Amino acid sequence: MKDANFLIRRVVPSDFPLLEEFILPYEFSCVQLTSYIRKKKKDLYLIFKSSPLPEIWGVIFLNKAFLHCLPFLNDDSLPLFEPFFSDFIKDKPVKTIIGTKLQTQILVSLLQKQGEKPFQSNSYNLMTLQNIPLDPPENLSADDEIKRCTEYDLENLLDLQKKYIIKEVAPAGKKVSDLECSIGLKDLLKNQLVLALTTDGEIVAKANTNAIGINWVQLGGVYTHPLYRKHYYAWHLIRVLCFRIMKTQKSVCLFVKEKNTPAANLYKRMGFEEKGSFEIVYF
Repeated sequence: MKDANFLIRRVVPSDFPLLEEFILPYEFSCVQLTSYIRKKKKDLYLIFKSSPLPEIWGVIFLNKAFLHCLPFLNDDSLPLFEPFFSDFIKDKPVKTIIGTKLQTQILVSLLQKQGEKPFQSNSYNLMTLQNIPLDPPENLSADDEIKRCTEYDLENLLDLQKKYIIKEVAPAGKKVSDLECSIGLKDLLKNQLVLALTTDGEIVAKANTNAIGINWVQLGGVYTHPLYRKHYYAWHLIRVLCFRIMKTQKSVCLFVKEKNTPAANLYKRMGFEEKGSFEIVYF
């Protein structure tokens, strides 16, 4: 598909070296998308600016979920981009848009012109860790232990994972089933690093990687059972995750809801810094 200014096509195998080079400066804000590029997934599209010479202008993943890296999309470029995008998206279902806040809001406005109405948006702050994480104010007790989880821990992790999904991920009013959480958790245990903190042998807190890119790893899934909070369990888990990630020469980022001030303050105390805004919009 093309017009006088843009063209778009599916990514082919020979595109991946250039695509990786393009996304590296923006990777910290789109690690999930970068992980799809690293895995050479289908449903990736390249956007080229076709004048004066073709050059990569952006990349998207679209399979109901719409992930994007469109760093040049702004109010100035919108008049040229709008007809191109509207033609491309008109016959493609979109359930969620996920990405940097400004670009996500522009994409949402374009979908609204086509009659698509979002029913919820969640805003997040992007935070990155530049140095090693600071030590927690309190040590773990003798009865506390941090372990890496495997598929054999799925049943014991399920309740914490479900509570995390309901609080941090799922749209308001959406019923979250055990089966849905179990499928997602099984995938995490297979493909990501999942840590749990046990006290007296019971899992009471968890954290994991969400996406592994080229130079960055995104953390998520941080949840502590309400009865065991204020013991810095999340701090301990994230610190261990960060050290393991840094051993692979990768950097660490995470997203925290804008209204989740306690979590944001915890991450800042650990050494994380705010680096931008992120948004997930549900249709």
